[in-house]
Amino acid sequence: MSLPGNYLDGRSQIGKAVMLQRNVHHLVFTDGVHTHRYPAREVSFHPGRAGRPDRLQLPDGGIIEVASAYQCQQLTGHLPLAARLLDGLRRCWPQLRLAGLLLLLLACWFGYRNGLPWLASEAARRTPPAVEQAMASATLSLLEKTSTLRPSRLPDSRQQALQQQLQQLVPGNSPYRYHLQLVDARELGPDIIPLPGGQIIVTDQLVRNTRNPLEMQAMLAHAVGHIEARHGLRGLIRSGGVSLAVNLFGGDRSTLLAVAPILLADMKYPADFEAEADAYASRLLGAQSLCARDTLLARLDGPDHSAAALLAAHPDNRQADTASHCTQQAG
Repeated sequence: MSLPGNYLDGRSQIGKAVMLQRNVHHLVFTDGVHTHRYPAREVSFHPGRAGRPDRLQLPDGGIIEVASAYQCQQLTGHLPLAARLLDGLRRCWPQLRLAGLLLLLLACWFGYRNGLPWLASEAARRTPPAVEQAMASATLSLLEKTSTLRPSRLPDSRQQALQQQLQQLVPGNSPYRYHLQLVDARELGPDIIPLPGGQIIVTDQLVRNTRNPLEMQAMLAHAVGHIEARHGLRGLIRSGGVSLAVNLFGGDRSTLLAVAPILLADMKYPADFEAEADAYASRLLGAQSLCARDTLLARLDGPDHSAAALLAAHPDNRQADTASHCTQQAG
């Protein structure tokens, strides 16, 4: 920064126009011919009075008159603390603006990553079970219209046994009325779809691929774990974002009921939801139930990919050595 001034050497009454500058430790001024340099700490500032200009008192008796007190104080380092802070902020404003933008983006990301799951859980907790049952019914109707679902071809005795098996896996304090919807779905293949409110769709193709009761128990217990933790509803709210959660908090469920069938029909649960459902099945049936479930999934992961939808919902369980590992553990 350069500042114009009027230099008086203390001997003559005639001043000279000079230009002042400052480097790290010195005050420097020149009249275009001669250049003078003084240690900045030895130069004192004196504010003018009664309309007279401000002055810089030089150590050799010379004086420099300046018109701008602020710039003079800034040049000599005599600005008050508040003014120095303001001046620093002004100089750093572009960097501060960029830092503020980055902090805002970080806050938005953190809020979405951590705040939205919490908001989804709270909104789900406030939603009555009847709303979840309505969502499940609408989803089942959509699947019946868009998929080749036929009534189950399993014997009545087998269907009743599966219904009883499901009821044994439901906690006594559950707010839901569970029902197993067995269907023949050749195009869909082996699959199990837990819907909110207690509805579980199971295809004949999955039942026929089980080789022992524990495999089917493990799949049903895993599905019950999803329903009891309200994963379907929480997943919908996560997909719908903050606006959907806010609507639910306000009691408006029309948007949720409108989008639920489309999203639930093809929902893939995130890893934390899968872990919660696994934990429920493990508490209920023991750790061996997870081994039985993984054995079934490994067996279904054949070259024809007939269980593509089911396998896509459990990507972490498709290890090549799952079946052999579980066989060794059982032995």
